[in-house]
Amino acid sequence: MKNEFFEKVDREGSARDDEPLFKYALDEIIRSHELSLKISAKKPTDSDYRELLNELFMTETDETVSIVSPFYCDCGQRVKLGKDIIINTGATFLAPGMIVIEDGVLIGPKVNIITVDHDLKERRHLCHFGRVTIKENAWICMGATICPGVTIGKNSVVAAGAVVTKDVPDNVMVGGVPAKFIKNV
Repeated sequence: MKNEFFEKVDREGSARDDEPLFKYALDEIIRSHELSLKISAKKPTDSDYRELLNELFMTETDETVSIVSPFYCDCGQRVKLGKDIIINTGATFLAPGMIVIEDGVLIGPKVNIITVDHDLKERRHLCHFGRVTIKENAWICMGATICPGVTIGKNSVVAAGAVVTKDVPDNVMVGGVPAKFIKNV
């Protein structure tokens, strides 16, 4: 689905919620919210579970992707999922800036992946967006928050409760607020 608002977000990295194009974002937020509620009422073994995921993400979701209820996503068309992914209970994806999750990723309970933030000075109407990429075999532990524009490297681990504000290289563990290097893995 072509969405002029998200094309602008990808091109410019910022947008105002009081501009006419924002109605396209609101349409996607409402669509995704309704589907998130339906998915949250299902088990991964329910017959229509995979169809709802496909509808939310607007693509064929691999059968090895498992999302445990409840789950919330505000812009499903902006989430790209690989294979063999587990997203545990209570995950929240705020995805207008795009979320890409590669193969083999584990996401613990109550993880927040956020791709949008308000402007410091013009916080009522101006938003900034940044794509979040979680590379192969990364593990995001319970209660972690991944902030806009961050890439988590291959095989890396984000410790429980961490707030990741900067890119994480491959094969390391980070933790804390803000997250810092702990050790190589």
